[in-house]
Amino acid sequence: MIKYYLMHKNDVCGSLAFDENSGRILEYKDNKEGFSPFLGNCDVNRIRKWWEMRAVPASRTMIQEMIQKTGCLNTESYLAKNLALSMTDTYWICPADAPLDYDDIKFSNFALYNDGKIPYHNATSYDPNASLGGQMEKYWDLDYNPPVLVKESYKYYGQQSINEVFATYLHELQNSEIPFVKYYGTITEDHGILCKCSSFTSEKIELISAYEIVESSKIRNSTSLYDSYIETCVENGISREQIQDFMDYMILTDFVISNTDEHLMNFGVLRDADTMKFVGPAPIFDSGNSMFFADDRKIPYTRVELLERKITSFYQTEEKMLAKVQNRKIVKEDLFPTPEKVKELYISSNLPEWKADMISQNYTTKLRMLHEFQHGKTISLYHEKQKEKQKKVAGKFSADKFIMIYDNSDQGKTDLLKQLCQDMIREGYEEISASKLYPVENAFQASQFLFHQNAVTHEIKVIPDCDHSVTKISAKDIYEEICQKGRVPNEEMVNQVVEIRIKTALLSGASVILDASDLRKTRREHYLRLAEECHVKTKELHVMKNEHKLLNGKSPSEEKGWDKIEKHQ
Repeated sequence: MIKYYLMHKNDVCGSLAFDENSGRILEYKDNKEGFSPFLGNCDVNRIRKWWEMRAVPASRTMIQEMIQKTGCLNTESYLAKNLALSMTDTYWICPADAPLDYDDIKFSNFALYNDGKIPYHNATSYDPNASLGGQMEKYWDLDYNPPVLVKESYKYYGQQSINEVFATYLHELQNSEIPFVKYYGTITEDHGILCKCSSFTSEKIELISAYEIVESSKIRNSTSLYDSYIETCVENGISREQIQDFMDYMILTDFVISNTDEHLMNFGVLRDADTMKFVGPAPIFDSGNSMFFADDRKIPYTRVELLERKITSFYQTEEKMLAKVQNRKIVKEDLFPTPEKVKELYISSNLPEWKADMISQNYTTKLRMLHEFQHGKTISLYHEKQKEKQKKVAGKFSADKFIMIYDNSDQGKTDLLKQLCQDMIREGYEEISASKLYPVENAFQASQFLFHQNAVTHEIKVIPDCDHSVTKISAKDIYEEICQKGRVPNEEMVNQVVEIRIKTALLSGASVILDASDLRKTRREHYLRLAEECHVKTKELHVMKNEHKLLNGKSPSEEKGWDKIEKHQ
């Protein structure tokens, strides 16, 4: 059994005894001067956990050569953990009988060995399936100032490294004050992906992990781990607004990119290594385990499947993490990369098109869920499962609303159409283009010589991920679309495209706002029956001033089939 001092730079935190055979810390006695890990609240159990998680930054040979130059080498026993050095803080261990100080062993000294490359060995930092060797290859390149962390990724098309660069791109587009690490990447000659970033720690600034913060004191049963983290940061000098904004931003961006690995060692705060005072939240880093990097499925996830995926953080589900967000608008929805851009970026990074397409579609669903969340909706797995059960009708989905605006003129109708659509968007619905539900070209192909109504009707297909969205359908728009394609529109084809778009939308779960110019009662009843067949929850008829006569003086309750009739003056 050899005795050591646990050091923070040249300050003694406490003394410990280490069993060389078992690799276990047997004793730890803290000096109670506030220098030890866990914010100065360290006992033998905490120091054992700290020891287990500790990085091993250098080989025995390298540190042995370095110590020999000081003339202090007496036994090899203290090399077991390579003095417990780390790139992210200034803690280390010193054998009780070795006259070493921090300047003898600090990291800048390693630049003289092994071409300045220091292995990165923190087992808590990477997924066990990340590479054939069981981990992503990482090392520090000390030839740069500040040092550069290099990650080499080969498995999963090198996507973990690509994800780091993509996360950087996403954060840059957000243009917020939230700090983040900037990664840049390179495709290697042997078809791997290499990404690099500069160190955000130094001899003066160190990283204190969220794990160390929450484990620094006993947490009351009435306080969650998350809330305890916020409170401890505030107690140590970070403003509540600053730490809450950071966490809100990180949770929401992690949600969008589906980062499943935001464990408590992957974020934290920066601390002044001399004053021991908190500086602020550490920049966002290590986003490699995101964007479905390990998935080989070719079918996008449903909303339920996305929310069922386990994550590693304060909670095991994204739903519970989202519930902690206070400022839902801390991220700008319109500044996220478009799904089309995401697909393009991943294809250009040598991912197969099917993989990039799957990533893009899942990302699209996440953006929709973010939109709903930012407009007041609670994201809940239970709610999504219930909605799925309620909406499944003969294997298809029913929609929330079918709204018909009835008027023979355009006066006031266009404004009402926009207003009703905006009202639904404010409620959390996403607007989708009716032309994407069923392009007019499909009707041309189904009727190449003569108009073939049955052939067009058979074209109806359920579109995935359209639930809780809204679309505007107008015969006038369809006339214009047909003309733009160089074809001569006819009434039968236009009406059929209107009907197919209505059915496609409703059966896919999308609400419909129909601009109805056909004033015949039979046509109105036809669309109402169509909505009933699709099991729409609410059917509304909005009648403009010029057409109040269509009700023939009857009250709304006497117009059968409609859940709501609104007369507009």
